[in-house]
Parts: sequence; C-alpha cells; structure tokens
Amino acid sequence: MLLPVLAQAADYQIGFLAYRGEARARTEWQPVLDDLNRALPAHRFDGVFLTQQQLNQQLAEGRLDFVVTNPAHYVLSRHQGLNWLASWLDPRFGSARESVAGTLLVRADSGLTASHQLSGRRVGAVHEQAFGGYLLVAEQLRRRGVALASVDLQFRGYPVDALIYLLRDGALDAAMVPACTLEQMTEEGLVNPADFRALLVQADTPCVRSTPLYPGWSFAAVDSRDETLLRDITQALLAMKQQDRPLWGAPIRLDEVEQLLRNWQPDAGEAPTWQMLRRVLLGYWQWLAGLMLVLLVIALHHVRVTRLLLRRTDERDRLHGLIQSREQELARARQATLLGEMATGLAHELNQPLSAIQAYAQAGELMTSEQSSREVFNHIVGETERGADIIRRFRQWASQPLPGPEAFAPQALCRELAERLTPRANAAGVRLDVRTDQGTLLSVQPAVEQILSNLLGNSLDAFERRQRGGHVLLCAVQEEDGWRLTVEDDAGGVSPVVIEALGHTLPASRIHGMGIGLLVSYRLARRLGGKLTLANVDEGTRSELFLPKEH
Repeated sequence: MLLPVLAQAADYQIGFLAYRGEARARTEWQPVLDDLNRALPAHRFDGVFLTQQQLNQQLAEGRLDFVVTNPAHYVLSRHQGLNWLASWLDPRFGSARESVAGTLLVRADSGLTASHQLSGRRVGAVHEQAFGGYLLVAEQLRRRGVALASVDLQFRGYPVDALIYLLRDGALDAAMVPACTLEQMTEEGLVNPADFRALLVQADTPCVRSTPLYPGWSFAAVDSRDETLLRDITQALLAMKQQDRPLWGAPIRLDEVEQLLRNWQPDAGEAPTWQMLRRVLLGYWQWLAGLMLVLLVIALHHVRVTRLLLRRTDERDRLHGLIQSREQELARARQATLLGEMATGLAHELNQPLSAIQAYAQAGELMTSEQSSREVFNHIVGETERGADIIRRFRQWASQPLPGPEAFAPQALCRELAERLTPRANAAGVRLDVRTDQGTLLSVQPAVEQILSNLLGNSLDAFERRQRGGHVLLCAVQEEDGWRLTVEDDAGGVSPVVIEALGHTLPASRIHGMGIGLLVSYRLARRLGGKLTLANVDEGTRSELFLPKEH
C-alpha cells in the first residue's frame, strides 16, 4: 500500500505568486527550487509561476502541493488546507516579521505632494486583493481620511511593472506597488528612479515605502499529511542561505495581517453607491427576485380589489338611483290617490248640505208670493246647482281611473319591496322575511305595490318610534279564489281607533301616523275589488290584503 503513495509523492508542484510576471518570478525563485531538489533528491519539485487569481483557481482544483505567496493571500486561502512551513526572510530587511510593505508612487513632476490631493485622480493598482500592491497603501489612505470612493481607482492587473510604466507615461496619476519594486526595476535598468517620487514616506529602509512593514511571504503545504516529507522540506528551507544569511525562518504569527483584513471590511462603505448596489444585486438576487415577485403579486391583487370595489360601487349607485326613482313614482301615485280620495270624501260630505239648501230654496220659492223673495230663492237654487256642478267636475278631475289589470308575479313584487326596504330595516334592527307562493295575479301591480309599501312602511315606523328591533314577515299565499298578502310584525300593535277608522270617508284619527296612508290603502283595495283588514295579534299587528282571482 505504501509503494503507490511514495511514487506519487516523488513529484510535487509548487505555485509561486508572480506579481512581476512569470519570467521575473522564475529568475527569483529558481534557486529555491534547485536547493530543494538537491536537498531531497528522492523527490522532484517543479515550480509554476502564477497571478493571485490563477493560484486561487489551481488551489481550488487541487493541482498544487505547495504554495509560496504573501501573508494576506495565505490568510485568505487557509480554508484550502494550507499548512505554513516557513517564512521568507527578505535579504533587504532581514526579518520575517517585517518584510512586506507598499509604496504609493507619483511622477516626480506631477506636483502631487500629499495624499488628499489624490481626490479625482487616476490611481492604479493590480488587484483589489493584492497585499503590497493595494491593501496596505489603501489602508494608509483610509487612515488619513482619503475616501477611496473619491479616487478614480483603476485595477490594471498583473504584472506590477506595468503600473510603473503607465505612471511614467502619464496614463496614471499615482500607482500602488509593493515596496522595492521600483528599486528592482532600477537595478534591472528598466526605469529611471528620478522620474518618480513616493508619498506617505515611512522611516528610512533599504526600499522607499509608504506603509509599515508586515510579515513576509509563506512557504505552505496544501492539505498534506506526510509529516516526514513536511519535516524534510522545512529543514531544507531553514538550511538555505545567501551570503551566509538564512533565507527562511520559522513560521510567525500573522495577527497584524488578520487584523488589517478584518478592519478592511468597513472600507466597503467607501465604495461608490453603484458598486455597493451591484454587489447587493449579485449577492442577493434570489431574495430580491422573490421580493419583487411578492410585491408584484400584491400590486396585482390591489388592482383587482380596486377594480372590484369600483364595479360594486357603480352597481350600488345604480341600484340606489333605481330605488330612489321607484320611491318617487310611488310617492306621486300616493299623492294622486290621496287627492282623489279627499275629493271623493269632500264631494260626499258637501253634496248632502247643498242638496238640503237647494230643497229648502225651492220650497221657499213655492211658498212665497212676493216677486222679490221668489227671485232670491231662485238665485239660491241656481248657486247651489252651480256649486254641485263645481264639486262634480273637481271630483271627476281628481279621481283618475286606475290602469287596466295585468298579470304579474306577487313573488317578484314582494322580493323587490323587501330589497328596497332592507337598508332601512337593517338600520332599525328589524329582520325582514319574505315567504311567497309561485304564480301570477291579474290585478293593477302599481296599486298593489302601493298598498304593501304603505303597510311595510307603517310597521317600520312603529319600530322606529319605539326604538327597538324586531321582526316583519311579508307573505303572499295563493288561495282557491284569489291571493292573500299579509304583513305581520311584533312592533306592539296599533290603537283600536285606527282599526275602527277603516271604512270611513275621511280619516278619524292620525294616531301613530296611520291615518291617511291606511285610508288610501283601504280605498285602493276596494277599487281593486279586494279587501284590507287590520288586527292586533300577540305583540304586533297583522294586515291582510285579499285580492280576488277575478274582478
């Protein structure tokens, strides 16, 4: 079982962060690879030189056995199972704890001398997760009150050398680069150091820098459990020297780096609003889509409810107008009937005294012999005849004939009356029930409607006067010889005087407002060939209208 494991362990891939490009990184780290291969001849170590994003991808794909990178990238990648073996001792600084810094460069002739002058200027960096090439310098700007949102920040990608060329050529106003990058390019003859100047310069060190020094790079194993191999590699690294100075030291704590990364999170608030909005949209698009869907459903439901409410409001207004129209027609019919009944009553009451006066005048004319007295009696007779003629014409004018009978359904008439009076009954606390037989009645529907409306109105008046609720029952029963329509309530009954007044020419009383209306109903029932009766029952009144089948 061990043989295949050892065979697989003989060839290892080491990923190096190549922030200045693959060629420069290979030149810089090849001596380390050579020393490892010489120290551990049973194994073979090959190097791949990648950007930070390429390293992340190969770590995620499990294609690397070891990685050499800056401390911030190590902290951000620890979830990949990294095991720190040694820390790089930069020969220029000689300390594993203080080896990495960043530098903010401007052109020497730019006139920029302070960090607050960078507002609105083009400032370049390689990547938003680059340690020396962005995070360290950006943190210093933040501490000095320079909002990154006010800077035209441009991430140009690796290698870092390109940023210095862009700055030199005027494509950038400032550049964030790892410390010592400018010095290395100067030693290689790539740029003239006199063309550049650093801002936020820190204490004197071998390389100009704008930030404090942080721990150096890490040599880390990727999820390896071969303790023998890890021990051999660590010993080989700690034994490497350059000019009698060790190149690697023991792993050190990265508290400062972790604290910087934790403090960096609030800087997200300095990002432009559109960047924050973009991050929120990308990070929570499922929730936002669900919220938008819910809001859309609520809006559609609101529109639907509003349309139904408007439709029902229009229907209510139409029915209210129809009820008002029918009430007005019924009131006009009631007034016309009342006028006719009053005219009939007056004519009946006045005809008798006029006839008596005429008789006495004619007798006086026959009994007297004086010509002057005869002429007076003759005038009296003429005036009484003229008065009787006036009364007769007034009676004919006021007594309009009822329209001809037509067949109608009492059931529909009763339900229509109930619907019309239900709002008033509800307001008075009265329950209005309808029980009717099916069938048709040959009669004058407006007159029957007026009688039933009067009877129902009298019942509701009684409840309203007593300020209490109750029950009203409207029945229409078809009998062998006609229809019997009944209105019965429990409103306390009516005075016997009112019942006795039915059949009189003129109302004998207006007790409880049931004088004229009840008399008109009684007269209408007689003109229809029927009969209206009124009686007290238990705690209320029962009014019965009988209409014969044929009239």
